[in-house]
Amino acid sequence: MPVPTDKSASSSYRSQQATIASLSLLEKLDTIPALLTVDPTDTAYLAFCKSAKVEPKSEVLSDGTLAHWIGEPGAGRVVVNFHGGGYCFPAGKDMFAFMHALIKPIPDTACLFLSYDLAPGAPYPRQLQQASMLMNHILTTLSISPQNIILTGDSAGANLVLALLSHISHPHPGLGSVQIPKVEMEGKFRGAVLISPWVDFSTDDKSFQTNKLKDCLGADSGTQWSSAFLDSAPHDYYNEASTAPASWWADLQVENIFVVAGEEEVLVDGIRRFVGTLEKGMVEGDSGGKVEFLCVQGEYHDQPALDLMFGYGEGDEGVQAKAVKGWVRSKL
Repeated sequence: MPVPTDKSASSSYRSQQATIASLSLLEKLDTIPALLTVDPTDTAYLAFCKSAKVEPKSEVLSDGTLAHWIGEPGAGRVVVNFHGGGYCFPAGKDMFAFMHALIKPIPDTACLFLSYDLAPGAPYPRQLQQASMLMNHILTTLSISPQNIILTGDSAGANLVLALLSHISHPHPGLGSVQIPKVEMEGKFRGAVLISPWVDFSTDDKSFQTNKLKDCLGADSGTQWSSAFLDSAPHDYYNEASTAPASWWADLQVENIFVVAGEEEVLVDGIRRFVGTLEKGMVEGDSGGKVEFLCVQGEYHDQPALDLMFGYGEGDEGVQAKAVKGWVRSKL
């Protein structure tokens, strides 16, 4: 059967395109040396600004870490984004464009996009240190209330969102010379969005077998990236959220959490199991927080990022991308 030429013509076209993209990604990103051919996050931000015809504006933290503005810095509400890439790869220009499209219709709202250091050069918990520094900067220097903040992250970025939420409720003890600054705040974050969260570093789930020929991730890649990220650090509740018991999540400082995943991704079994634990903890803790979970048939790991690869705009992007945008816009 011929492949439809109209990119919005059918779900089968998306499936075929995703398979092609998956193979391409696996070939390109299977090894850490591929980092040498990828532009840094800061370069991608400048490329986005040039294409969008906007002036680059960034916050510089005390240690030199950058967080890039999408929208106006004086906005009263902020979406804080942590990008994916297995902690080993930088953000691409398209992810800045996605966040720009997400916030554009929301009045008085901007995005701060953390440019965190990458493994293996900067292993765990450096990224949590940077995320905590950024949050303190937002709360104190920029004087943004938690009620006016939504956290978003895809894949490893969602892992970092969970690590930050864990750290706020259970301060991280630090590791070696890396100390994590405490984040103290009055009130809770308005929400958090977890896109295909990387919550389990094991590759034993059945979905790794059933979806291995469909998804853009593979067991070998995930193992290599998690090893580079952890280096010599032990697995813990901050870096691998699936290992935490339900009670760990009882006092999360966030009102609402929205989790999205693709039914065809290798991580889906682990994500589904984690969502059950997270929801149980938030209910038993009587925090008043709510967890929503959307798992989409025919979609894959980090589908919004795949949509960007395919060139889909707001009119024809996948279910996950539309759902994420709609959810964030409904909360701010």
